Amino acid sequence: MPFYDIECSHCAGIFEKMMAVTSLHKPTQCPYCQQQTAAAPTLNAARVGMKIVDSWRPGSKAEMLAGAGVAGPGTSTRPVRNSVLHNCKGHSCSICET
Repeated sequence: MPFYDIECSHCAGIFEKMMAVTSLHKPTQCPYCQQQTAAAPTLNAARVGMKIVDSWRPGSKAEMLAGAGVAGPGTSTRPVRNSVLHNCKGHSCSICET
């Protein structure tokens, strides 16, 4: 039998109870307020499923350092000298092509 997280409809207390699937939505006693409440399981992280359909991989060393969609000086994918943190001195810079 699995454990279910049950939220009391009277006191809003959440308690864990092991019960059969056939016992769900039947009255059960709340351990906090001692009232009868419907055994309706709450949504918790164990019941949420995630499916990854695509994963991001860096296309260059600049994306590896700065993340996806990085643009600007030093992010060229050409096989020349390339640096995200370069010190540009102005004209004829081989990295930012100014």
